[in-house]
Amino acid sequence: MSRTVVMRISLSKVQGIPLSKWVIATLALLLIPLLLWLGIWQLQRADEKQQLLDRWNTTGTNLTALPEPRNQAPLGVSLTGRFVNDVIYLLDNRTREGRPGYEVVAPFKPDYQTQEDQLVLVNLGWIVASQYRDRLPDIHPPRGVVNLSGRLVTPSQTVQLHPDIWQQSGQVRIQQLDMVRLARRHPGLYPAVIRLDKPLLSELRIGWPVVNMLPERHIGYAVQWFGLAIVLIGGCIWLIWHRKQEVL
Repeated sequence: MSRTVVMRISLSKVQGIPLSKWVIATLALLLIPLLLWLGIWQLQRADEKQQLLDRWNTTGTNLTALPEPRNQAPLGVSLTGRFVNDVIYLLDNRTREGRPGYEVVAPFKPDYQTQEDQLVLVNLGWIVASQYRDRLPDIHPPRGVVNLSGRLVTPSQTVQLHPDIWQQSGQVRIQQLDMVRLARRHPGLYPAVIRLDKPLLSELRIGWPVVNMLPERHIGYAVQWFGLAIVLIGGCIWLIWHRKQEVL
């Protein structure tokens, strides 16, 4: 009885060895193209980020008027005008150094514009949030004629399950800058935001990363994906060689 059990176990082990090898080889062959694609994709992302950094660092133009909206380059602008003080947008869940806060955005009317409804949004900077959710920071944009300089940035859009509920005036807490919705509220709104080079309010902090991940990190990820693909390729070669040795 025990001898029969031992023979069955031994037979199952012997039969299981080549099967497991072929299963591993099949999985490896399926994974290798995916890993190579991920590595190439990371290299492409690194190139995109590097191009964006190059454009940002080499853009020395300091325009005194807003360019055509189709120009997506991070152009520098220097404008004179007045803030529209009836509304302030507080971009929620903006963290710095692990602290939650808001980015303060206010509509600005350049003086050179002949259209009364021509506005552009200005990101005035970041402020720490209160520990109490219902207490919003008391921010007042500068009054009168203001000279400001900064870079034009097109806001990125993220998935939002429920739209923000906006009040008509005062401080409005929002999750993202929905430029389409904001343009309906402010007709003639320019489809980009100015990030200041110099602060206008001492209580707000400016300075934003140009990219969320440097090209070097993307290259590092690409090396990891390519390395895994090489390991799998080497494993497949070893299995093929080992199989031939078993046949011989």
